[in-house]
Amino acid sequence: MKELLNERQIYESKELQQFILQLECRYEIKDLSYKYSNSVNFSENADVPFHQWFRYREGFSGNLIKELIRDSGAAKGEVIIDPFSGSGTTPVVAVLNGYYGFGIDVNPLSAFIANVKMQQYTQNELQLCKSLVRDLPEFKTSRTNKYDDIKKYFTQRNFETLCSLKDYIDNIGDTRVQLILKTAFLCIIESSSNRRRDGNGLKTVNTKVSDVRDVFINKAIEILNDLESTSSNLKGKGECIADSAKNLYQIFKQNYESKNLKAGTIIFSPPYPNSFDYFESYKLELVFGDFATNIQGINDFRKQAVRSFVGVKEQKESDKYINIIAEEIEKAIPIKEAETGKRDSRTRKVPNMIKGYFSDMQEIIRQCGLCLEKGKKTYIVIDQSAYVGVIVPTDLLLAYLSEQVGFRVESIIECRKCRTSAQQLQRFPYLKNVLRESIVELVKE
Repeated sequence: MKELLNERQIYESKELQQFILQLECRYEIKDLSYKYSNSVNFSENADVPFHQWFRYREGFSGNLIKELIRDSGAAKGEVIIDPFSGSGTTPVVAVLNGYYGFGIDVNPLSAFIANVKMQQYTQNELQLCKSLVRDLPEFKTSRTNKYDDIKKYFTQRNFETLCSLKDYIDNIGDTRVQLILKTAFLCIIESSSNRRRDGNGLKTVNTKVSDVRDVFINKAIEILNDLESTSSNLKGKGECIADSAKNLYQIFKQNYESKNLKAGTIIFSPPYPNSFDYFESYKLELVFGDFATNIQGINDFRKQAVRSFVGVKEQKESDKYINIIAEEIEKAIPIKEAETGKRDSRTRKVPNMIKGYFSDMQEIIRQCGLCLEKGKKTYIVIDQSAYVGVIVPTDLLLAYLSEQVGFRVESIIECRKCRTSAQQLQRFPYLKNVLRESIVELVKE
C-alpha cells in the first residue's frame, strides 16, 4: 500500500492521503503471509475436533490462536479473552491448553455452542446421550404454528421433522444432556433447509437432506465422539457469555478480576466493516433454537452489535480522519450512480456505518485495555476494505485509534491479500493486490 500511496493520489483529500501514508510508514508492517495465509480463516478447522460441528463462515483457525497465545507470553492459569468469540475457537483452544478461556459474543447461538464445547461431561452423561440417540424414535410429521416465520425456508417434510425433533429434545429431563443434543440440532438446521450462508445473508440452494433424523443422528455421534475423546483433556476452564463486547470489562471484573484472576492476552477478530449483517446469516438457527421469538426479535441483538452493517443508528461525532473517509465515500456515490444509471441505496448508508464502526471499535479496544496489565498484548485480526474506490485501511485506523486509549502498536502482521468485488476492481484497477488481511499487535502501556 505504501507504494500505491507514493505513486498516485487515491484519496481526494491530500491531507488524508498524507495521514494514511504516515501511518503506513510509522508502524512496523511484517509480511508473514507464508506463515499465516491459511490460518486467518475458519477452513483450517474443517477436520479439527469441536470446530467442525457448526458451519461457521467467519473466524480463524485454532493453530493461529495457539501461536498467538504462545507469542503473547501469557502464563498458564491466566485468562485468554475473546470479545467476539463466534464459534468459540479462542476460548476452546485456551481451555485445551491449560488457560482460562473467556469469550463474549452478542450472538446467543454462538455463545451457546461455545459453552457446550467447553464443558466437562461425565461418562454417565455421555452414555445417556448415546442411548437417547440410539433409541431415537421415528418421528411422525406434526404441524405447528410456532416457527411459521421460518417455515418457508424448508421443505414441508424437513420442517415438520425438525419441529418434532426439537420437541423431543426440549422434553429431555437431564439439562446437560439436553444441551448436547440441542447443539446437534442447531448444527443440522442449515443443511436441512433450502438456504446456505453466503455473503450478506442466505442464498437459495435446494437441500440434499431427505432424512433429517439420520442427519441428526450422525451429527450427534460426531459431537459425542469429540466430547468423549477431549472432555478429559480440558486442562482449564472456560465460558462464553452472550453480551455486547462494549461491556467487556464489567463482565471480566465481575467474573474473573474479583477472583484475583488476571488476563493473559486478548485475541479477537471483530466483524469487518463490510456492511454484512451476520445475524441475517444465522436467523434460522436463532429462531429454531428459541434465542429469538421470531425474525423480528433478532433486531434486539443487532442493536447491541458493532455497527459493521448498513441501517445502523446515526453516528454524529467521529474522528477527523474517519470523517474524511466517510465524506469521500459519500461524494463518490453519485458518480457511480451516474455511470450505472441506478440509485445505490445500500452504499449511501455506508458513510454512517463507517463512522459508527470505528467509534464502536475504539470503545471496545478501550475495554480491552481496562482488562489488561501493563505489557500485556491484544491481537486484532482484521481486513481492509474499499467502497466506490475509497480504501478503508481498517488495520491502520484501528492501530491509530488504539494509541488514543492506552496502547502501543507493536506491529501490523500481513497475513494475506484480500479481494474486492470484480465490479469495483474493474472501475478501480489500483485495488488489485493492495488490500490486506492482517493482525494488529498491541501492547498495553
